Amino acid sequence: MALTEEDLKTIPEDGIDPENPGKYQTLLKDLQGNILNGHGRDHIVHLFLQFKSGQVNAVKRWIQNFAQKYVKSAEQQSNEAREYRTKKISGGIFASLYLSCQGYEYLEIEPWKIPGDQPFRLGMQNLDIKSFLGDPAPTDWEPGFQQKADALLLIADDNLTDLSKVIEDICLELSQISKILHRENGFILRNAQKQIIEHFGYVDGVSQPLFLKRNIAGAKANNSDFSKWDPRAPLNAILVKDPNGKTEDSYGSYLVCRKLEQDVQKFREEVRNLAKKLGINETLAGALVVGRFEDGTPVTLSDLPSQSSTSTNYNYFNNFNYDLDPEATRCPFHTHIRKVNPRGDTGRVESSPGFDEALRVERRHRIARRSVSFGEQDCSKEPTTGSGLLFLCFQADIENQFNFIQSRWANPKHFVQVNAGPDPLIGQPEGIQKWPKEWGGSKTEEYGFKLPVKMKGGGYFFAPSLSFLKNLARTKS
Repeated sequence: MALTEEDLKTIPEDGIDPENPGKYQTLLKDLQGNILNGHGRDHIVHLFLQFKSGQVNAVKRWIQNFAQKYVKSAEQQSNEAREYRTKKISGGIFASLYLSCQGYEYLEIEPWKIPGDQPFRLGMQNLDIKSFLGDPAPTDWEPGFQQKADALLLIADDNLTDLSKVIEDICLELSQISKILHRENGFILRNAQKQIIEHFGYVDGVSQPLFLKRNIAGAKANNSDFSKWDPRAPLNAILVKDPNGKTEDSYGSYLVCRKLEQDVQKFREEVRNLAKKLGINETLAGALVVGRFEDGTPVTLSDLPSQSSTSTNYNYFNNFNYDLDPEATRCPFHTHIRKVNPRGDTGRVESSPGFDEALRVERRHRIARRSVSFGEQDCSKEPTTGSGLLFLCFQADIENQFNFIQSRWANPKHFVQVNAGPDPLIGQPEGIQKWPKEWGGSKTEEYGFKLPVKMKGGGYFFAPSLSFLKNLARTKS
């Protein structure tokens, strides 16, 4: 029996268990990996493809063969993760394949069978989308992103030598049917405590929606009762029916990809300037920008980084809200984590529908982030260009999720409070933020934190079901 709408919108209390999937078995077999949970590899290559004219049938055969050989399902990903945890047996190469709207059109998929999300259909280069997000003009993007990609391949492994050999073979195959518009080599960046971080030095991926039993159990072990923040999310937050799937439970997800270059030197200079302006130490000044200290400790809970031995477990720092900081005297309204996840703040403003309803609506905008770093791998250096985050996120509705977060929360200077200022990390354009003048006090200081992140290009894609990819060559053209 196929999954119902109720199955998709209901949050399983303990999460989906891939080892005992029950009614979710078909979905897990047909859904690409990396959507419900990150693939876990340390080295990742992203290939942005533009298929050659007149090669439709050859491209279909190649995609089908690639999917059968490399692309892994959510079920297979889970099985391999268990083998690694229990026996230290590596799952080897992991791959996913995503198509743009233009890619579907190239493959001659009937218009009514192309995923229908409007931003996906228009593309990130569309001038209305550009204006809506506050992005630079596509002509100012990196050359490899200025042309529209038909597909994005993600290939990953822990063994860089093995990965390089597979990429070499794949590129040789692709030379006959496709142009590689852009190649992005990604990696997982870690600090001395083995926490996953981004180039500014702050832990990354702390607050993620959780769907699987193992992840939810891990969060409960540290947060006990989710009394302040429930990280669980329903499947309809990231999954939509694949119109080309071959099973009753064929699903896919929309992928947003954006290359964000981080000027580490500028960021640290700005933090030093802010610390002097407010008369506080640089560690706290950085936390007032991000909303967390480098180790993940929420600034709304502490004016110091955590000394806890559990600080490497990200869920330890996720069970919080802003109930004790409604005036934002500890965690400013403009901090990155408060802008992109207000945790009920919209329920505290005038004319709000009430806290519970506001929180429920806010949670509909969540995204599942699967970002990786690129560029410099030495955490002690301060690159000004060439390093940053390849931002990747999955969702069921681009307009209501990523685009909403960027355009309605991160960018506006009046969210969530008038003149709070834009997100100092990703808000476009730059602006003036209100900073606490005295820690814990009510006075504020206005100061413009110069944006240290530059958007270099990106695109919208869809992650099709495996049954579509593995049967593509049988599709009539």
